[in-house]
Amino acid sequence: MSGALIEVGALCFGLSSKDSWKVGKVTSWNGKVGEVHCNDGEKLTKLSDEMINLVSDEVLKEDVDDLLNLTLLHDSTLLHVLRERYMRDVIYTNIGAIVVALNPFNFKIAHYTDDNMPKYLAEGDRIESNLPHSWAVAHNTYWELRNDQQNQTILVSGESGAGKTEASKIVMKYLAALSCKSGDKVNKDAATLVGTKINMASPPLESFGNAKTVRNDNSSRFGKFMRVKFDEAGFLVGAHITKYLLEKSRIVTAAQGERVYHSFYLVVRGNDPKLQLGRDSSYKSLASGNMLANKEFDSKEEFEQVNSALTTMGVPQSDIDAIWRCVAGVLNALNIEFIEDGEGSLLNDGTLSYLDKMCEHWGIDGELFKNEAVTTTMFIGGQWITKVLPPVKAVDGRDSLVKATYDYEFGWLIEKCNEMLDVECSGNWVGLLDIFGFEDFEVNSFEQICINLANESLQGHYNEYIFTKDMDLCRAEGIDVTEVEFPDNSPCLNMISGRGGILALLDEECSLGKGSSQGFLHKVEEHHKSNVFFKKKQLAKNSFIIRHYAGDVSYDVTGVLDKNRDTLKEAFKNMMRASTDPFIAALHPDPASQNSKKQTVGGFFKEQVALLMELINSTNPHWIRCVKPHPAKKPLNFHGEKTMQQLASSGVLGTVKIRKAGFPVRIPFEHFSSAYSIISTSGSDPASIIAASGLNPMTAQIGKTRVFLKSDSYVELEKLKKQKLELYNVIFLAHCRAYLATLRLKQMTYERNKATVDRLREE
Repeated sequence: MSGALIEVGALCFGLSSKDSWKVGKVTSWNGKVGEVHCNDGEKLTKLSDEMINLVSDEVLKEDVDDLLNLTLLHDSTLLHVLRERYMRDVIYTNIGAIVVALNPFNFKIAHYTDDNMPKYLAEGDRIESNLPHSWAVAHNTYWELRNDQQNQTILVSGESGAGKTEASKIVMKYLAALSCKSGDKVNKDAATLVGTKINMASPPLESFGNAKTVRNDNSSRFGKFMRVKFDEAGFLVGAHITKYLLEKSRIVTAAQGERVYHSFYLVVRGNDPKLQLGRDSSYKSLASGNMLANKEFDSKEEFEQVNSALTTMGVPQSDIDAIWRCVAGVLNALNIEFIEDGEGSLLNDGTLSYLDKMCEHWGIDGELFKNEAVTTTMFIGGQWITKVLPPVKAVDGRDSLVKATYDYEFGWLIEKCNEMLDVECSGNWVGLLDIFGFEDFEVNSFEQICINLANESLQGHYNEYIFTKDMDLCRAEGIDVTEVEFPDNSPCLNMISGRGGILALLDEECSLGKGSSQGFLHKVEEHHKSNVFFKKKQLAKNSFIIRHYAGDVSYDVTGVLDKNRDTLKEAFKNMMRASTDPFIAALHPDPASQNSKKQTVGGFFKEQVALLMELINSTNPHWIRCVKPHPAKKPLNFHGEKTMQQLASSGVLGTVKIRKAGFPVRIPFEHFSSAYSIISTSGSDPASIIAASGLNPMTAQIGKTRVFLKSDSYVELEKLKKQKLELYNVIFLAHCRAYLATLRLKQMTYERNKATVDRLREE
């Protein structure tokens, strides 16, 4: 906002470092910086013009179901409305094509309980009479699929604990109910059964793919795209699931206050005597985060619930037993220790019992494992050379084995879900994307590069879709948008995933025999140092910064080569394929079924993202952005700064940015004339008002139904209105004073004349 428009005493939002935008009044302004005294008592100092947003009382009173209908669309007004609605238990708010869903941490809010679902189901092709809701997204999506005969996608995103998984379940439940609304009993029963099967897939997938984090007790650690299929009559007939990037490091260990995957705790809680497992505290991986207990997926009953779901899915008991044997084998493998032996290493005799149990669970040769774990064989100079491994390398090899085994098991579980759910049909589908949100931790590594590539790609798609739609709306109103610039993030995407991009340079470094993390870092800096989306601090020896749409993220290169290679030695693969357990032997793919050139993890994920975006681009998109309004995870707690960070990382503020690129203030003619007619003396129509204000035609344009304004033009109008009101107030007061003076004069004259008359009478 132009500093020339800011005045002392003006009502405004001030930007607080603690709680983001807050309502207050300007108490000082020197043309460059100023102070704001907030209504809650906080005093904000050293605020630049960008940190102050002037508003009117009318703007503060606005409450809308769609934030695009706000008179002034700005980060501050958006946050203000969301906060006010949330504190009244209104957790869903639209912003154009997006539904913002604030996690209430309370599932008993009266107007959101399932007994309200029939009100939404009873509506026509569009939800018009009910409040915004994930149900409304599902409803509108289904009918667009039916009416347009076009595939749809619902993209659910948000940080851990924001409610993504719950939102996806709500959507799925509503789609199943809506598809069963009409038709004969046979079709209804069939669609209901499919919905039940889809729900049955959740406990196993959450058990093996979710974990407790500091932000969420049941955080999905993988991305999932489910194609929910409908026949030509609109009945739910099946589904297909694709997984993206299971977080493999969580198989081995967890950060402080977190846990590894739920399945590892459940197998111990299940207490199956055949598995001969000990106490949970005796397993290093379970205790790695010092967080053995959890509110979810932590009891024998929940272990039985997962087994029951697997049975309902059609998984035979022999495979269910094998699943848990595989998990038990991982637990025991991670307790195997290695000690130094000269330049090499040996297995610690104190952990040999875990080796024996691992071999029993996996049906593999213990002696073969002992030998392969501490040696490596290389083909050098035309001959095979065996080299001993130090303990740290032996541990790396063990971890690679358990990561690969668990990942293959999770993939097997996805395949079983698809066997149960997937069908060939001639109808259309709704794609439901439940994927990891934008991540920025204290230490960010390879996983975050991949996750944020996915989010950057989704944001690019969103920007293009919303910008195009917004410009179409402006053109339909006859607004000149030739000077409006598109907020393009494709240069950032190309820097990460394009030719010569960060992931390509990582693959190149991985292909070198003596490749190193420092070599990779040097290449990245040399290739991208002039890119505006890249930053490298001089004192940062192991990291670089990418300037993402949601903010700058620093990435540590330590260990990225190993994570990208994700190599499992061939001898371990052969050992597992030779298992006496048919389940274990079948998990690791046969070399003949794989490409001759092994793909890196980053290369594979990059391809997955490209295919996902191609798929999404072929559909009509819808968005649900989940937000955790406070770290405490308690009802009616709202933290402005944390909420704004999530609104930025989920792309919601991208909508504001797009509007700012064009015309963020859009006022219907009748409201505009009513509010600003005082400015013009020649007429109350918008054209007369704009002419009287002297505003630049490129910053204030008249459409067919609305007036389109840049932010500064809106503030200038408010300032002119205030000046006119003050002028007319002065004139009015002057007239009042003159009138009162006339009355006083008349009274004085009357009293003087009366006194004269009374005196004469007395004489």
